[in-house]
Amino acid sequence: MPKYTKEFKIKLVLEYLSGETGGREKVAEKYGIPDATLRNWINKYKSKGFDNLSKKLKNNNNTSEFKPSVIQYRQINKTTLKETVEHFNLVNESMV
Repeated sequence: MPKYTKEFKIKLVLEYLSGETGGREKVAEKYGIPDATLRNWINKYKSKGFDNLSKKLKNNNNTSEFKPSVIQYRQINKTTLKETVEHFNLVNESMV
């Protein structure tokens, strides 16, 4: 079970976006979570919307063809590790 539910993440992102609480740091402080965690949720929302806030499953479909395609995508599009992870919906950067 994830530490934070998708609904909780959406609630905090929406509260941040509304500006009513006074900024990201204030929202994080109000709910007792690390600012970096909220920043990550906001970035995920901005990149692909609320569906991107769901817990990612481990990637067991990394075939021998998939791995080079990830590297090729990154080189062609000049993306950061973080952008590449988000694009392919990977668990973390160490998978690249």
